[in-house]
Amino acid sequence: MSKKIIAGNWKQNGTLKSSVRLTKKILEALKKNKCRHEIIIIPPAIFLLPIKDLIYKSKIKLGAQNVSAFNNGAYTGEISGTMLKDSKVEYCLVGHSERRHIINEDEYILSSKVSQLIDNDITIIYCFGETLSEYKNKKTKLILKNQLKKLFLSNKNNLKKKPSKLVLAYEPVWAIGTGLVPSPEELASIFKFIRNTVNKMNKNYSSIKILYGGSVSEDNAPSLIDTEYIDGLLIGGASLIAKKFIDICSTI
Repeated sequence: MSKKIIAGNWKQNGTLKSSVRLTKKILEALKKNKCRHEIIIIPPAIFLLPIKDLIYKSKIKLGAQNVSAFNNGAYTGEISGTMLKDSKVEYCLVGHSERRHIINEDEYILSSKVSQLIDNDITIIYCFGETLSEYKNKKTKLILKNQLKKLFLSNKNNLKKKPSKLVLAYEPVWAIGTGLVPSPEELASIFKFIRNTVNKMNKNYSSIKILYGGSVSEDNAPSLIDTEYIDGLLIGGASLIAKKFIDICSTI
């Protein structure tokens, strides 16, 4: 099995004390459990710096949950790409369904965030996926194609130059935190479609990795990662429990 990406998105959870404790438990467990995959932890922004210091000498990578669509300036409360770069953050989420549907971020904002991250040499984990209504109406592939086209067309020049700075994460909105997961047959069909759609846009995009996210657990992780074209997992709730997260990392 080739090297996969295992990313844990902690979302808006934890305190400094609990986040440090969780990080230490993950570090301790990794010493005992072999995991040859690339592991990324994505804590709340306020905890990035103390956690960076904890993982400094480990193989764990650090990711941010969000970035400003603007460069440094009068944008109160925002964190710019240059600030993330200066803080040694290597990855950043863009387009998560919670940002799209709760914070109401549109394609223009998402595109600007992608541009800011590329300019600062930070790898983007770009989330996309269909809602329950779209899934029930059999519009999944149409929605995914439109989302991918908007991403690649709006950042055409930047992504052509630096395709290695993009990781895609397919997250069906209806599967996030619900315990529901597409069937193996559905996933195989969807990921083949995503892979083909991306490859057709530019031959250089064939190296872009595609993750799956949405109710990933230690029970379903092995079968998910064995699905053709899935290059890794984006984990939510299970990444907040050290044992579950390590079980996922070490069993696939």
